[in-house]
Amino acid sequence: MLKRFLWHWLILVLGLYLLTLIKPLGIHAESTEDLFLAALVLIIANTIIKPILILVTLPLVLLTLGLFLLVINAIILDWIPYFVSGFHVHGFLSAFFGSLLLSLITGFFTGYERRITVRRTNGVARPGKVIDI
Repeated sequence: MLKRFLWHWLILVLGLYLLTLIKPLGIHAESTEDLFLAALVLIIANTIIKPILILVTLPLVLLTLGLFLLVINAIILDWIPYFVSGFHVHGFLSAFFGSLLLSLITGFFTGYERRITVRRTNGVARPGKVIDI
């Protein structure tokens, strides 16, 4: 469990670092410590605050068929500078596109981690019986 937590934390740090490299996006960090702290705050917010926001805005989430979750992710990303002084997000639009890209980045690496785990637990692969998606 700790190994998985550390893996997700490093994925978020990498994702936030990649977001800071996109200058027109308007997200930047002053140091790598700020990136690590911002990723930790993001994990805590996604664990505690995000389910509450989803529950409160459940009618909007259902009405938009889940697209309002992107707005919730943007709100959480926009709140991070209040907790980490060296991490800056310039406006809600930057937070929206940043959360969209961060979701894609973390989804890619989380999917990679799951594929590696499945391959390790399955043991020996039988030819002709493997479906890799």
